[in-house]
Amino acid sequence: MEKRRSLLFVTNSELGQASVVLAVAYEFLLRPEYEVHIASFPALQDHVDQLNDMASRLSNGVSKTARFHPLAGKSMKEVAPPGTEFLDLHAPGISGAVFAYDNVLPATFAPWHGTEYMIGYSSTLEIIKETCPELVVVDPLFSQGVDACNAIDQKCMILSPNTLKELVLDRQPSGGALWKFPAMASGFSYPLPWSYLPANIYLIFRFLRSRRQNDRLLQLSRYRQACGLPSKIPCMFEGFGDAHILLPSTPTIDYDFYVPPHVTPCGPILHPHEPLAKTDPKLYAWLQQGPTVLINLGSHIVADQYLAAQFAVSIKTLLDRRPDIRILWKLKTKVDLGDALSVIASEIEKKRVWVEPWLTAPPIAILTAGNVVCMVHHGGSNSYHEAILAGVPQVILPVWIDTYDFAIRVEYLGIGVWGNRVAAPHAEGSELGRALVQVVDGDDSAAMLAKAKQIAAPFQKRPGRQIAYEKVVEILNT
Repeated sequence: MEKRRSLLFVTNSELGQASVVLAVAYEFLLRPEYEVHIASFPALQDHVDQLNDMASRLSNGVSKTARFHPLAGKSMKEVAPPGTEFLDLHAPGISGAVFAYDNVLPATFAPWHGTEYMIGYSSTLEIIKETCPELVVVDPLFSQGVDACNAIDQKCMILSPNTLKELVLDRQPSGGALWKFPAMASGFSYPLPWSYLPANIYLIFRFLRSRRQNDRLLQLSRYRQACGLPSKIPCMFEGFGDAHILLPSTPTIDYDFYVPPHVTPCGPILHPHEPLAKTDPKLYAWLQQGPTVLINLGSHIVADQYLAAQFAVSIKTLLDRRPDIRILWKLKTKVDLGDALSVIASEIEKKRVWVEPWLTAPPIAILTAGNVVCMVHHGGSNSYHEAILAGVPQVILPVWIDTYDFAIRVEYLGIGVWGNRVAAPHAEGSELGRALVQVVDGDDSAAMLAKAKQIAAPFQKRPGRQIAYEKVVEILNT
């Protein structure tokens, strides 16, 4: 019997990073010639179990099972300060971007202190030695995994949920990083106006300075060096050597980037889903009653009374204008909202507005079930690419770093609106209400929908996870 070929996926346990890993791993589970291992922190194990169950159901029981390997130490979420998420909200512009460079990005690239970092590094080495993979596919934000592969010359690839901007900006010809593309977290428009050029150049150099001089990064770098690792911490922007990079971004859904040969733009990398009519017949039937706006701010955004009240005002603005519109709202909160939703109380009672703390189905299943005419989200990469694949226009309410770029992208591509340009990183009812009307019932709403569907068409024919699978196999056989 021919020996099965072994692959190891190494990722953070937060779904914002791990979802692309699960999607690509699914493709390998369908092929009996591969042995699939997934290493992450224990929080991901349930999702790997769910992936195995789904692969079995969708393949009529012929799929293989991914083996989960728990990493020692703490996850990104576990090392975050108590009562906080990983990222701090910040406004766009020069001061907001500088705050992000000095505080948010270092905590994202190096959330672990030295001892915690080395625990994850050592655990990854042990799992590589245990599984003996021909190829390791690594999440670029899990720097310990990249370090481990580099230390033992393990053949590896990078699989990221992020975009060309985060991964190839330094490879742009003619100094394009300085003058062509808006600096990270700035919220500057694209194409970049010439009047913004001095500020953009300042922010690029300010970003580079922070990467080299930030105390948090320097402390971790020194600790790693003392343990025998190189001084540079592998991160989203560097430290991958000759490793090939896979990502969901493509030139048709991003800025006008030059794509280097070591990068494969795959299109949205999403794992398959079962039809909503099968998994949640009640929600499916409700969606069929009329055009629907899906509001899903992701797992990191927790609404307080003020945010909920501003959303309620914006929803009321749209509903008064379009009596046929319905709202499905994932509202995550940790406080009593009191009268925050009073302005739409009757609509909630009539189930014209359906409010849930958690969606029973993945967003992509809802987006592709029919009748969703707009998705409101915070600008997360996965949310953006889900709406892209579904051909649904977007209203984006960015709150930190790269989310501002997604708001710029939808306006540049003509498939949506930045819904809190004035209020960011928060939301204001009248501003958001105007954005909702503009996308759903404005003069350009039909054009936005047509453009969104046009962009989605090739990705629907050939999913990004399949393109990623094919490239992994190619690299595996190289």
